[in-house]
Amino acid sequence: MRRLTHSYKNWLLHRARYESRRSSLLARRRSLAGRPRRQYHGKPVLIWQGGEPEYAICTEKPLVPPSSLCLVTNPAETTRFFSFVRESFFRQGETPKFVMRKGPNSTPRISSYFDFSKIREISTSAAVVLTAEYSRLSTLTKQTPPTVDLENWNDQVVLRLFQLGYFSLLGHIPDIEDRVVENGSTLTMRILCAKNADELNVVDSSLQDLGRFLLGNDDGRIELFDEAIVKTLTTISEAITNVTQHAYPQGHDYEFPHVESFWVAATADRELGTLTVVVYDQGASIPVTYPRMNLAENIKRFLRRAIRGGSEIDYENDGTYVRAAMRYGGSRTDKPYRGKGFPQMIELLKSIGGGSLSIRSRGGWCIRQPNGRVRSGYLHSSIGGTLVEWTVDLPSSGRLKG
Repeated sequence: MRRLTHSYKNWLLHRARYESRRSSLLARRRSLAGRPRRQYHGKPVLIWQGGEPEYAICTEKPLVPPSSLCLVTNPAETTRFFSFVRESFFRQGETPKFVMRKGPNSTPRISSYFDFSKIREISTSAAVVLTAEYSRLSTLTKQTPPTVDLENWNDQVVLRLFQLGYFSLLGHIPDIEDRVVENGSTLTMRILCAKNADELNVVDSSLQDLGRFLLGNDDGRIELFDEAIVKTLTTISEAITNVTQHAYPQGHDYEFPHVESFWVAATADRELGTLTVVVYDQGASIPVTYPRMNLAENIKRFLRRAIRGGSEIDYENDGTYVRAAMRYGGSRTDKPYRGKGFPQMIELLKSIGGGSLSIRSRGGWCIRQPNGRVRSGYLHSSIGGTLVEWTVDLPSSGRLKG
């Protein structure tokens, strides 16, 4: 008997509604037999898949995302939107086709689209997740997802997506050799999509570029900050490696097709003296893998006290597992695990005296704020894997502790 997954349950409900509508439609068609049929006229839109833009007919009403795609200021709506994107892409297990063409000279058609012109702001972490969702779909379908009415998109949103490499990664424009792009007081490492930890080695060199950018050309500043930056970059590189160790365990039953990739982006802000790194995967997630580990007794006691039993709310305990991973890290056998790097990052933040760490995995989240306070909780939608964001405030003279 087939396992009743969330997607299969939605498929059954959709099928029941479809059969009900079909019966009503057939009855209505019988009553209207012989009458002329009204033709539905779709909306013309301008699509772009990397070549020359062309007009297409959209046969269904567009879907509207939140105006603010930000996991800090608008986490519930943003996460719900990403969940809806995944379900729309892989509805009923079908492989989606972006553009339908009856012939080489016929007007192309699209069934629907997400109207990105409604987005007024997008954060770096949200842009990474959005890119990853379309990157997975592009890889699986071997198609370039079309932009629709790009001229109507918000200029700042387009600029941010361009800086992060959204359009080059999905195939709209040729791949850009420069991994970093400078814009005033900031230097951004474009989103890197990698299959394994070895391919993430390029991240190390890019992070070093961001570190040198933060130091500028002031020899005195370099001498003062060099220790902090070396320690920061080393810890971040180790943490990224640990995060990617077991994102995609063998034998796991994934709800959606996956491509076993990681997406990494980073930004250095010279004016603020901060370095922000974002890592995202579409793997099994911490709430799924963490309970299966060979955990130390103190971690088990923490989970026994914090886990709520008998609840029918999805993801209610996810925040607890994420908090445990941030606080305790890996197993007592000290084997590599995605959570091992989190305590290392906490120690780094303590040593330099500033910065934050946020982890979102499936429906759970945990945030270590700059003042040291730790908060955790859950949402009713899944982020689709694990998203980690570090923001490191580099210290002023004499602030770095041993």
